[in-house]
Amino acid sequence: MSVAPASRDATPTGPEYEGPTTVSTFTIAGRTIRLARPVEPDRLLDDPAVHDWNRRDDYMPYWAYLWPGAGMLAEAVLSRWGGVAPGEDEVLELGCGLGLGGLAAMALGFRVRFSDYDPAAFGFIRRSVAENGFPADRAALMLLDWREPPSERFPRIVAADVLYEKRLVPLVADVLAKMLAPGGEALIATPYRVSAETFPEEAAGRGLIVESEAAWTLDEAGERRPGTIYRVVREGG
Repeated sequence: MSVAPASRDATPTGPEYEGPTTVSTFTIAGRTIRLARPVEPDRLLDDPAVHDWNRRDDYMPYWAYLWPGAGMLAEAVLSRWGGVAPGEDEVLELGCGLGLGGLAAMALGFRVRFSDYDPAAFGFIRRSVAENGFPADRAALMLLDWREPPSERFPRIVAADVLYEKRLVPLVADVLAKMLAPGGEALIATPYRVSAETFPEEAAGRGLIVESEAAWTLDEAGERRPGTIYRVVREGG
């Protein structure tokens, strides 16, 4: 990944970012993707609403940062699904944050449902969709609490950096078990984290098939970051 500097909508209810914004341009697997993002995401850490939400539900505004796993996921989506005819398949991105993985899927022609626990990122995703010239009706937004997943199922699911704490691993496995359609495929990208090591076992215990593949990406400082792509499959179809 090389970096150049800079319809189902949910009603925002979380702390909104009110600082300066920018649009960064990424070249990933030969494709150019433009990403709208906050310039000063740390200012959210001083927001009283963030402090209150953290006390109530251990919340942090992680959506505002571009994590290394996002680039890793975008590369996996473009390289693995680049030869797939998207048809009417809808891709669900879990914990989308700024949505780089979902935007990569849109670049291939997929419809994408961007989902997150915090809707504050959704305005940035709308802007990114427009910046890339993607059809607005091919993107949808959904509030999603992994503790209470809906009954909808998707043929393709993607996620990046969602296994950063051990307590989240069974939640992610549960969501995939409930929301991945029979015959479906998910791509989960994570930089190396000890917390992620139990994911294959947790997913297998819920009837899913997991393949692990070593991966790497370059972060925005140009540092090589090792990680893993988990390919998760539900049999059937």
